Amino acid sequence: MKWLNVLRQQVELNGQRPVAEKLGVSNAVVSQVVNEKYPGDMNRIQALVESVYMSKTVLCPVLGEIAWHACHQHQKNEFTSNPQKLRIYRACRSGCDNSDLPVTQNVQLDALANRGNTSAKYDASAVINRLSRQAENEGGRHRLIDLLQDELHSLAARFNKLVK
Repeated sequence: MKWLNVLRQQVELNGQRPVAEKLGVSNAVVSQVVNEKYPGDMNRIQALVESVYMSKTVLCPVLGEIAWHACHQHQKNEFTSNPQKLRIYRACRSGCDNSDLPVTQNVQLDALANRGNTSAKYDASAVINRLSRQAENEGGRHRLIDLLQDELHSLAARFNKLVK
């Protein structure tokens, strides 16, 4: 279980509390998962770890490619008058493949997808700059290597989706 090794590594590097906060779970949950004694939904914890630390993404019909955990946070949003949040709210309730919510809206998801980013081009220079800045704040060269590996895995997953 690669994700469990990643979780253990993050706890060792950063501590249990920061990892729990980043995952949005309690310290007890992280402790139980690391010690393989968690009685709850391990698939949910696995998906959280893969999203936060291993770049697991989904394709949102409104926002484009986003982190899995961000998608599930958007699903918890309430009805709003903010135009973009309203489009997300409706898409999550209109049969989006990534949504765990029941279908309660009748919105054309294809139409929503075309309203999002007009350019989905991958800007390698921007990503390298962003990851370099993040690595400087989080531990230097070794962290940069980890971040670049995660980005490469994410790119591979996106490429493989396109090839299918």
